[in-house]
Amino acid sequence: MKIVFRTAVYLSLFWNLSLVVGVVIDASYALPRAAGGQFENFPTYIRLVYALVSAIVLYQLYICDRFYRKSILAKVWLLRVFFFTGILSVIVNIISRSELERWNFIPALIIAFSFLKQVNLAWEKQHGK
Repeated sequence: MKIVFRTAVYLSLFWNLSLVVGVVIDASYALPRAAGGQFENFPTYIRLVYALVSAIVLYQLYICDRFYRKSILAKVWLLRVFFFTGILSVIVNIISRSELERWNFIPALIIAFSFLKQVNLAWEKQHGK
């Protein structure tokens, strides 16, 4: 079961990364799946914001990979931030105007749950439980 969840986390992170990089490079596949599906071309300011988001998703991938390969946990506060931003991402995707973007809640939920598991493990490790 662990391998299935890990695979789902990696696939979800790569899906997110492909979407945010798609916005940065103004790829046609990303148009209906990001920013509410409202643009024919992504404006520069949206592309810049998504460039920052790309860096964050890469860092999340790094954090998860370290955890799954070596059982190295990040700081609890950082894991909490990623968990809560994941929940926010789930909400934003669910209420999106774009039907294709709404489906992005699934990988967002998987990623958020992964960080929740890491928060719980880090908390237990810090408090000796």
